[in-house]
Amino acid sequence: MGLVLLLIGAVVVLAVALVGLAVVLTASAALGLATAAASRKLPLRVRIALLLVVAAAPGAALVVALDIGGAWQSAAWALPFLATVASGGALLAFEAHRRRAPRIPTPAWPVRNSPAAGL
Repeated sequence: MGLVLLLIGAVVVLAVALVGLAVVLTASAALGLATAAASRKLPLRVRIALLLVVAAAPGAALVVALDIGGAWQSAAWALPFLATVASGGALLAFEAHRRRAPRIPTPAWPVRNSPAAGL
């Protein structure tokens, strides 16, 4: 009976840890997207620097709030940092791709049935 309770407790602890990790990573990704979206008027170098500075905040908050030390400290810093930078960088890349896309207007009607085609 004691072993069963121990296994159930371990499963519950792992489930709570995974839910907590998912919440932290989702909040970090949202922070990266919000930072990239809010800084649209700034030059690209300033936007990237701002994104990197803001990306350090979730990791620092996690390490301080949970009092993580030792070998786990670098992972606690890296995971939220990378989630923030990846989401913000993806939005910056999407905006750059959209700026470079050709701006060809779509025709009002198909050209294949044009009345001038027979002339």
